[in-house]
Amino acid sequence: MLSGIQTNTSNFALAWDYAKVATVIALITVVGQFAPLSYHALGYVYLFGVIALSLSIRRWPALAAAILSGAAWDFFFVPPKLSFSGIHFDEGLLLTTYFAVALIGSQLTALRASANRAELFAESERMHQTLLDSVSHEMMTPLAVFRSSIEQLATQDPTRREQVILELKVATQRLDRLVSNLLNQNRLESGVLRPNVDWCDCHELVVAARRSAGVKIGDHPLTLDIPMDLPIFRADAALMEQVISQLLVNAAIHTPPGTSIKVVAGLSADSTKVLITVSDNGLGVPEEIRDSLFDKFTRGHNARKGGLGLGLSIVKGFMRAQGGEVSVESPPGGGARFTLSLPYEKSDSIPLE
Repeated sequence: MLSGIQTNTSNFALAWDYAKVATVIALITVVGQFAPLSYHALGYVYLFGVIALSLSIRRWPALAAAILSGAAWDFFFVPPKLSFSGIHFDEGLLLTTYFAVALIGSQLTALRASANRAELFAESERMHQTLLDSVSHEMMTPLAVFRSSIEQLATQDPTRREQVILELKVATQRLDRLVSNLLNQNRLESGVLRPNVDWCDCHELVVAARRSAGVKIGDHPLTLDIPMDLPIFRADAALMEQVISQLLVNAAIHTPPGTSIKVVAGLSADSTKVLITVSDNGLGVPEEIRDSLFDKFTRGHNARKGGLGLGLSIVKGFMRAQGGEVSVESPPGGGARFTLSLPYEKSDSIPLE
């Protein structure tokens, strides 16, 4: 099936190249009928057309451009017009130039396309290797815990058994987070993600996100600053819960134990956007990595060991799927502040529960 799709795509691209050739040659021919140019000058116009085409199309369409342009020039412009007549040496030299240019230009295009494919393949291999290394490293810890815990489940010490069960829970959560991130990234890249947009209450979203984050936030107190009169807005509740939860966990991971995490929400100054910020008291985000922080497999300089570097990439993907954006800054007082923005339109009617 995949081979058939690739063949159809290749055939369409080839047909498109031929269509470009026909369009350009026809356009030059029509304009040449009204242009106050000699037939020699029009021959060079055709040559420029062949040069331009050969740099963007494949070899056979480029040769077709050379043949078609030569035939059109001879038939419509070389005296006697509207007939194929014998041509002189200089005219033949120009026609030969058409073919030389078509071959050279198409060859350069093929080489450039080949270089691009090689570069893309190398980048793809690098990304796959990075993903494989990261997944392998992330799975080693929970698997080691599972192996050790299974061996110790037979212990008769109730305290030790409780400790083993707790270790199993933590390892399971880590493995679950790893699989969830991989599945979410796959949903984004495959294009199957379809947001279910509905009316949402910001306070309920944050509470649900806090509940979803669970023990991963640790002993970090959460401070909310959400106005009671903040209007409801349209978003995908499930995606927003995951986005906010990811930012809360991210803040907890990159800040000292016991430091607070603050969530602030409100409308923009022009009331066109809903803004939700998640702030912490950590070391902040260096300016040089802010633009790349939301790329796949990107991790901050002070990130903990382990992790795939997919969390913030997923946040960005989920926000854009809803028509929103995410940004990060480091306020003067220190720490990092992530801002989520979603389009807001005032509704004349409030939906019934």
